[in-house]
Formats: sequence, structure tokens, C-alpha cells
Amino acid sequence: MQLPYYDREIMDRFFRPRAVAIVGVSRTTGAGTFNILENLLDYGYTGRLYPVNPNAAEILGVRCYASVRELPEVPDLAIITLPRHLVPQAARDCAKTGIRAIIVVTQGFAEADAEGARLQEEFLAALRTAGARMIGPNTLGTVNVFERFSSSFAPIRRTEPLPTGMICQTGFFLAVDLAPSVGLGIGVDVGNAVDLGVVECLGYLADDDRLQVIAIHLEGLDRGREFFELAREVTRRKPVLVLKTARSAAGAEVAGSHTGSLAGEDAVYQAAFDQAGVLRVGDVDELDDVVKAFLHLPPLRGKRVAIVTATGGGGIMAVDACSDYGLELATFGEGTLAELRAIAPSWFQPGNPMDVWPATIGKPYPPTFAHIFTLILNDPGVDAVLCIGGAMATTGPDLADFIEAAAGLQRDKPIVWWVQGQSAPEIAARVERSRTVAVYPSPERAVRALARLYEYYSRVHGRAIDPPVAVPGLDAVAAGRRLGATGPGFMGPEAFDLLADYGIKVAPWGRAASPAEAGRLADALGYPVAVKAFGPGLVHKSDRGAVALDLRSRQEAEAAATSVLERCPDACGLLVQRFVPAGYEVILGGKQDAQFGPVVLLGTGGVLTELVQDVCLGLAPLSWHEAARMLGKTRVFQVLSGLRGKAPGDVDALLGCLVRLSWLVANHPEILELDVNPLLVLPAGQGCVAVDARVRVAGREETVGC
Repeated sequence: MQLPYYDREIMDRFFRPRAVAIVGVSRTTGAGTFNILENLLDYGYTGRLYPVNPNAAEILGVRCYASVRELPEVPDLAIITLPRHLVPQAARDCAKTGIRAIIVVTQGFAEADAEGARLQEEFLAALRTAGARMIGPNTLGTVNVFERFSSSFAPIRRTEPLPTGMICQTGFFLAVDLAPSVGLGIGVDVGNAVDLGVVECLGYLADDDRLQVIAIHLEGLDRGREFFELAREVTRRKPVLVLKTARSAAGAEVAGSHTGSLAGEDAVYQAAFDQAGVLRVGDVDELDDVVKAFLHLPPLRGKRVAIVTATGGGGIMAVDACSDYGLELATFGEGTLAELRAIAPSWFQPGNPMDVWPATIGKPYPPTFAHIFTLILNDPGVDAVLCIGGAMATTGPDLADFIEAAAGLQRDKPIVWWVQGQSAPEIAARVERSRTVAVYPSPERAVRALARLYEYYSRVHGRAIDPPVAVPGLDAVAAGRRLGATGPGFMGPEAFDLLADYGIKVAPWGRAASPAEAGRLADALGYPVAVKAFGPGLVHKSDRGAVALDLRSRQEAEAAATSVLERCPDACGLLVQRFVPAGYEVILGGKQDAQFGPVVLLGTGGVLTELVQDVCLGLAPLSWHEAARMLGKTRVFQVLSGLRGKAPGDVDALLGCLVRLSWLVANHPEILELDVNPLLVLPAGQGCVAVDARVRVAGREETVGC
């Protein structure tokens, strides 16, 4: 399946070029010179090479050319490695020659200063005019271990290709083969990604059947929605891992100067990854560990883990790790327990973890360990096995031999090892060559890798895409007219009408300009009522004393209105609303994200919203399934389910409101921000009611006043 996010013929030129021009190649060769031509020759590239340097006749025995215009053929790819002020002319020469794929290695463009931005726009314009495409600038370019091609100026050691794809925004990952213990098949450093970027490269690598897993290092995206749509399709058939950096404000600032990336709001990235089935990893160790798990281990369909250990203390550490990462301890069947009792001393009670040391007393260690391991591995109640062993310095059995033998016993269950000792790295390197077992330096890392394996195969792989479908009762035309007619910046109470246009129930309300008018409105609405001040500066109304609730007479309503206006002299007016006496307080929200477009929010509402920080985000519009998934990730869902004997809330009505709100922000991008806080969720079967709403609209100069 070819996804419509890239041109295969163009992308092949970057990753599988038959002829390559190196524009600006250095005459200096040898260690430490970072010579791309020398690296290509050393790497074993077999295509045709055309070094371009007007000051050399040949380099390393390869004929040089003064200009790309003198080449005997139009190469598939040009690699430009010149000082930045020379890049625009080199790009124009390449484009006029008919070269359609160009890698610009040079740094110092838009990520650096205004002059760099001007130069970047100059050479981009030349390439666009000619229909050429580019990776970079500020990049190591591409690596294809299968084809023995690398555009990198950093030497890359020759290794056997592994079924791993890598997309990164730093060439460091390519220079070190992704990570110390994994390896690489195809990789690309997108650099500043001013033309081709993560989206095109993900589509290309996803369609390469040689690759089993794709790892991405990401600082930021400028086409987040395209990435989301593509990743949602790709992850159904192969895992995609992302190490998202620039999470902090300081990191985002540095990313801007590194690749010009807009890091964006981290919570929105997390929401996009979750919704698309992308596995986000927290650091380079986890990236390495999880890639290894996907390359070496079979699918993990259940979360029942057995621990076979040579140390009781190590077994306890593994138990804690299973609890931390959401896996369960397997319960051994009675048949397995009976056979374990027959091996162990009478005083020892076998269980999980299974400490093999007491069972080996007076017996040869390796066959006894192997027998116990086999019994537990074959138990139908076990989904995966974590083994713990020590790499003895001078005595004891050859642990590597045993691990290799154990790995061959059964291939439908993942087997991971924690090996402790000075020789552990050598043992891991030896046994992992078979790609049937994974060795980790701690029980925590081993269990974490299993947990990510389970997450992918239980939630993501092969899942059906549940596309969002518009629900009945969405009046986009009326909402559009209302948004077009509203005043600058923040809408007033008319935000309630906007919600009603999309079928979200609101408490009956009216606008009042004075306490007397508030009293008349209260009579008309019926008691009890609430009186609130509204205005652009009144975000936290309770903190300002801008809300009076459960008012039961005209006199109370007028007195409350007077007090509210005295406390809030910046108010634009009064809102009188039918008081809803009970309900679970939930917040619904929406906004337009610079990278991903319309986003919605759900969580614990009311005055505790910012203190509790119990929210989940999702990309809009939402399907019913995605809305339910979001709600299930919040703590307020437990409350709505009927916590401690309380009546459950109307969850179905809440999900309906969230889906409708998602269509509201998706259909109307002029809505920059939207908060419904609180939305009161009534008991099951009674629905939901919005009692406060705030909307900020784009498309006009915003004013602070009314």
C-alpha cells in the first residue's frame, strides 16, 4: 500500500541513488576530515560518483568536475556541502542541470539569523521553480544500509542492515547507528525540514517491507495534522516510536535555534501520539530498549509475566517493575506448581517469582534452571517470561550458552533477561545476534520494554480505524452566522447560543444591564437562579466574587447583582441563569493548535480544574470511540461511574457533548479558544447542562474592553 504522502520516484533518488554529485567536496582526506566522498567509498557505495570542485582534478582517484553543468549525466542526487553564501548559486546550477533531488548539508540558514533566512528562501525559490525537492539544510542526509549508501559527512561504520527505520532531527542518531545495541536499516536526518520532512519520510519508510519498526526523534512539526493522519494508518501494520524532545520552555527555545522547529504544546503532541497509536518514549535508553523488543521478540498479547530468577531480591525488584508498568504477575497452573514442588526442597513453596536457587541445592545448576524455565514457559497462564541471571566473573556455567538454548525453546512468547555482572554487555551482544531474545541492564528496563510491546499489540496493531461521523443536530450554518456577527475577541453570553447550535444543552439564561433588569429576568426564568458578571477579564469568576448561586427571590437576585457589579467594576454586564442544583462538574474545551489544528479537552471541572490537573486532550473531530477513550483516561471517569455509592453520572450524554463540541471547533477554525466550565453531568439518563462558557474568536482586532 502506498500512502499518498510522498512521491516514490523522488524519494528513491534520496535513498537509492544510482549516480551522485557531491558539490563542494573537500580535497582533504583522511581521519577527521569528514569527507563525504571518502565516506561513500569506504561505505561500499557502488553507484557513480561525481565530485564537484573547481580546484581539483581528482580526489581519491575519482575525477572531479568544475561545475555540475559539466557532468556527463544528470545524477539522481546532488549533495551540497558549501559555505552558506554559495549554496543559492549551487542550487540554481543543480536545478538548471535537471537534478531533482538535493541534500543541503550546510548549516547557518533560517535557524541562525536573518541573513541565513534570506539565503534559505533564495535557494528554495530556485528549487521550487525547477520542481526539485530537498532534504535539509543543516543535515547529515540519508543512510541506506541495504544499498550501502550514505550522504553523511560523519563516517558511519559498515554493519549488517537491520529492519529498523530512523527519522531524526539530529544526525547524531545516524552516526551511531540509532543506539549502541540496536542498529539501522534506513535512516534520514531531516534537518531544518524546509521542504521534505518527517511526513514524506514516514510514508516512504512505512512502505518498505524490509523495515519492521520505525523510530523517530522529533523536535517539532509544522504539519502535525498530516503526520497524525499518516501515523494513524502506519501504526496499524508496524510500530512507530517517537522520542519527542523540546518539551520544556528552555528546550523549545533551543530547538528554535537548532532546526528552526516550533516545538508546540507538549500535551497536544501526546494526545496526537495516543490517538494515532504512536508509542512515545521518554529517553534514548527507552528508544533503544523498545526498538530491540520489537526486533527480537514475538508479539505480546497478554500481560501475565512470569519471573524466573537466580536471586530472590532481584525477583522482588521485577515484581515492583511489573506493578509500575501495568503488567501482572502470572498465576501458575496447579500442574506447573506440582512439578515445581517435586523439584524444590520440602520447605520451599514455589510461586511467582520463582527463585530457582533453593531448587538447585544438591543438583546441577544449568539443567535444573532449564527444567524450571521450561515448565514455567509452557504454562498456558504465562504470556511472557523475565529471567534474572548473574554473569559470574570466573566460575559457574556459561550463561550465554544457556540463554541461547533457552531462547530456542519457544518462539510464541517473549523472553527477556536481566543479566547482572561485568561481562553482561558481552553476553548480551553475543546472544542477541540470533534476534530471539532481548537482554536488558535492569529489571525495570526489561519490564518497561515488555509493557510497550503489550501496549502496541493489544491496542494498536491491526485495529480498525473508527472515523469520526457527524452526529445529527449540528447547525453549522447558524453557528457560522453567529460567529461572524459577534464582537471582537471574546464572545459574551451568546456563547451559550453557539453551544445550542451544536445540540449542547444550556441552562436557560438572559443578559441584564442592571440589578433591576436582573430581577425581572429572574422572575421570567423561574427560581432558583444564578447571577454572574461577564467580561473579557473575568476568567475565574469565583475568585473575583462574580458569581451568586441558588437565589430564590427577586429581592435576592437584585441584591446579588448589585454586589457582583461592585466587586467587578470591569464587568460588561450581568448574566441571569436558571440554577442547576446538582451534577458532576466537568470541563470541556477546544482550541486551534498551530501544529495539529482543532483540539478538544475533557476533565475535572469547576473551581478545582487548574489545581487538580485532571484533563485529557484529543484531536478533533472525535469519533464516539475516541471520546470514550479520552474519558477513560481521566480520574473524573471514576467519579462519574458512581464512586463510593454515589449515583453514576450520565456518561453517554457527556460523550455526546464532547463529540458535538469536537465538531464545533473542527468546523469553525475561527474559534481560537472555547471553555465550557462547568458542564454539569446529571445522574444517568438525565443528560448534561452547560452553565458557563467562554469563546475567543479570531479574524478581527481583539479589544480588552466590552
